[in-house]
Amino acid sequence: MAVVTVGEFEGGDQGFYEQVSEKALPGGQLPEGAQVHIAGPIEGGWRVITVWDSEEQFERFRDETLIPALQETGQADRVTPRINAEPVHRLITA
Repeated sequence: MAVVTVGEFEGGDQGFYEQVSEKALPGGQLPEGAQVHIAGPIEGGWRVITVWDSEEQFERFRDETLIPALQETGQADRVTPRINAEPVHRLITA
């Protein structure tokens, strides 16, 4: 079942996002299982919304790619991530 993940990174900014993205999304390509990726600023941080084919694919990406990329930035002590995954009922695209 498809899931949507909403990650809010308190203290994050565009520079932080770009640093992590270089490692987690090399060449700007979505990882296997990701359908949609949306990122932008929110008050006090940065938000990333992604739709995944399954929660298992998201968890694999999170554990094997995202967390190491976050740690490599050296900013883990100043940026606080909060990521939730919820089922998708309907996804309509153009």
